[in-house]
Amino acid sequence: MSPFFAAIFLLGLCLANAINFTTVYEWDKFDFIWPTNANRSNNEQIKDKYSPEKVYPIYMAVFGERLFLSLDTLPGIPATLVWLPTSGSSTAPPKLAPFPSWDSHKEDNCDTIQRAYSMETDTDGRLWVLDQGSSNCPSKIWIFNLLNNDTTERIHQFPDAVVSHSFYKRDLRDIVLDKTTDDNLAYITESESEHIVVYSNKNDKSWSVKTPGIKWDSLAISPIREARQVYLGRRGSTELYSVSVSELKNEGGSAAAVKLIGSWTGKPYRMLIDSANVLYAAFNYQNYTSIWNISEPFREQRFHEVRRLGAYWPFTFALDTKETLWMTERNETGSGNRYKLLKADVAARSYLSSTSTATTTPQVYVNEETTQVVKSTQTSTSKSETPKPALESNETSGGYAGLIVEDFRVCQSLNKILSIVILLLVCCLVLSGIVIAWLTLMMRRMQTSYLRQNPVENNGEMYVFPDSNHQD
Repeated sequence: MSPFFAAIFLLGLCLANAINFTTVYEWDKFDFIWPTNANRSNNEQIKDKYSPEKVYPIYMAVFGERLFLSLDTLPGIPATLVWLPTSGSSTAPPKLAPFPSWDSHKEDNCDTIQRAYSMETDTDGRLWVLDQGSSNCPSKIWIFNLLNNDTTERIHQFPDAVVSHSFYKRDLRDIVLDKTTDDNLAYITESESEHIVVYSNKNDKSWSVKTPGIKWDSLAISPIREARQVYLGRRGSTELYSVSVSELKNEGGSAAAVKLIGSWTGKPYRMLIDSANVLYAAFNYQNYTSIWNISEPFREQRFHEVRRLGAYWPFTFALDTKETLWMTERNETGSGNRYKLLKADVAARSYLSSTSTATTTPQVYVNEETTQVVKSTQTSTSKSETPKPALESNETSGGYAGLIVEDFRVCQSLNKILSIVILLLVCCLVLSGIVIAWLTLMMRRMQTSYLRQNPVENNGEMYVFPDSNHQD
């Protein structure tokens, strides 16, 4: 086999293996774990209003044995922040449990969660949640301590000067975390204004950094390195930008060095970078997700693709500390919705993780009578330990590997080799064309010279090739 065809074959094989995920759970419709230990009539009223066809996962976070989801605030949805276990003793898909409890979700009660949106977990076992608020309640950040019985560690209400208290003039979108030597910072997109919101946990203070002329939807942050960058998806656009985190620490200033990186094939609503510099992106109304290694020049590659999905936000995903990428998939059909929870080993962890990070992650289950979390003995997991499969009895035959980072790097190497081989072939073809043209010209000259020196007889007549030097 020639090197050219060998490279094409290996590249095709690599890409063919890149789309395999394991299906952990499937739902025709979601159900909640309904409260049973409070006012019965109120419980029945909540349950009667529930519309399972309107459950719409929008953001995800993972910590330990729990996966957290935010749900769109459509009529009939009783709680917008829920969780479910990543594994269980039964193959039946689990029910959704409100987080941290039913009492934390009361409509137009500003002391409770009104509209959970983007969220993130840090390496210290905290869950950070953006709360859009409501028409009567301003937006907030909730910080929960998952290692201390899910207690509320802090609630920060954004000042009106940072995020408008007018419900129709704000739209918090996405959040990423930046752990520094002395602080934990959050960078947040707010798509109704031309700025990026920054929050300091150390000082319990938020501010905005202006980006004149540009509004943002999605964002991701590079792993813990020097010269850390935030990558931004422009609102309503396919364009991808980046800005240094140092620009965002300038309270009340402007980010002057926002740089255009390239354009995706779709409009990204969710982005995530892992510890190996691979950026994952999902797009509005698209049936695929894409990746790009931020260490390389911008070039989008398909990562996971399904035949058909009819949802506005069909995917959401998150990384855990065990090098597993978790992804929900929502298919909107004429007869209803179908949901999947998928997982894939990507040989990389969260952008907040370092190679030496060891995270304490208690295993948990939910008490269906109280919806409270019950924790077993805490166990320490590190990179050297073997991750426990999420649900061995419910794995599909679609393969386990997914797209691991080593395969992605092999794909990149094969792409480079293939490009070099194609370039060499083009050079060979051009050179061959030049040689053939030169040989043809030489043969014509030799033939012309021969005919001049040797007259040719034609039908009994002697034909003499005319001498160009002959004068009449």
